[in-house]
Amino acid sequence: MTLFVTRHGETTLNQHRKFYGSMDVALDDKGQQQAAELAKKLRRQKLDVIIRSATTRTKQTAQPIIDDHPNATVYVNADLNEKGFGDWEGLDADEIEAQDPVTWARWIEKPFDVTPKGAESYKVFSERVLHAVAGYQDLLASAANVLVVAHLGTLRVMHQSWVPDTVFWDLNFKAGHYSTYQSDGQGKMKVIAFNQ
Repeated sequence: MTLFVTRHGETTLNQHRKFYGSMDVALDDKGQQQAAELAKKLRRQKLDVIIRSATTRTKQTAQPIIDDHPNATVYVNADLNEKGFGDWEGLDADEIEAQDPVTWARWIEKPFDVTPKGAESYKVFSERVLHAVAGYQDLLASAANVLVVAHLGTLRVMHQSWVPDTVFWDLNFKAGHYSTYQSDGQGKMKVIAFNQ
C-alpha cells in the first residue's frame, strides 16, 4: 500500500497565526489555490481511497481531488480532526499570553503535559488519532493507494508513530503539497518523500 498524506489549505486564521484546532473554518483564497495545485499534482496518481477529517477545510481541500478520482471510496472521520485548544481558540500567541500568562508559560515549557482550559489533552488527542489510523489497518496492509487529508497536528502524530525518533515540532507538512509513505504490509510505514 502507498499512503499519501496532505494538510488542508490555508485559512485566514492560519494567516493571522491563530490557534483554532476545533473551530470549523473555510479555506481562504490562497487555500483554495493550494487545493487546486494539490489536485493537479495528484491528478495522474491512482487513488483507491480518500480519507479526510470532518472539517470544512479538509472537505474543501479534498473535493478537487475527489472530482479527479470519481471511483475512489471516500471516508470522513472526525477522529482525524485537529487537536482542540479550548479557550485559546481564535487567539494568537500574544493574546493568549496576555489573557492566560501562567498557563501559557507552563505550556511553552511542557506542551505535551499542560492542557489549556477547555482544551483536549495531547494524550487524548494522540490516542484518538492513532485509534482512527488503527481502524484502517487492513486497508493500510492492502495494495490500495490511500490519501489522507487532515491537519498539521494530526499528521505529526501519525508520522511520529511510524518514525519515533522524529521531533514533533520539526515536522512541517506544507499546504498544497503531499508526502508519501510505503507500507511493509505488517503495519510499519516507511517515508518515501516529503512535501512533494
